[in-house]
Amino acid sequence: MKIFKGLLYCACIAVITYSASSCERDDICAEGTPTTPFLIIKFIDDVTRTEIKAPIELQVRAVGIDDFIDIGTVSDSISIPLRTNTTSTAFEFTINSNTDNDTIPANTDIISFQYAPVEEYVSSACGFRVVYNAITSSEDEAGTDGDWIKEISVQRRDVIDETNAHIIIFH
Repeated sequence: MKIFKGLLYCACIAVITYSASSCERDDICAEGTPTTPFLIIKFIDDVTRTEIKAPIELQVRAVGIDDFIDIGTVSDSISIPLRTNTTSTAFEFTINSNTDNDTIPANTDIISFQYAPVEEYVSSACGFRVVYNAITSSEDEAGTDGDWIKEISVQRRDVIDETNAHIIIFH
């Protein structure tokens, strides 16, 4: 019985050693490796043009998609994904989205973002990522509820990382 336990122990050590030594550095995508970046949108007060102003009860979803994007609690900015297989993505930005509040109705504006998606090779473990060059924006239609977005300003034309805001929305 002792011999069996000893052989089993040696076999386990051999398997673990072989598994650990067979992985090469390129087989694992390291933490912090650049991935496809999200579009960072910052919200600023239209009157002061400098003060951060979080939209009240903001919900965002891509046009034609039923589910809203999880943007968490909005303090000054949000991160949203752009489509990688096309050259534009349109989003519905809805404020006052709480349906229990009858005194202030929901207000939806649609914004389209146009860009040139470019695939970049990262590594054999991580594969490819997409960056977006020459981003522009256009407000499609305000609808019957009026414009809550007053102006859209492109701050960084290339979306290659998530360090600073790419778009500023004045409202």
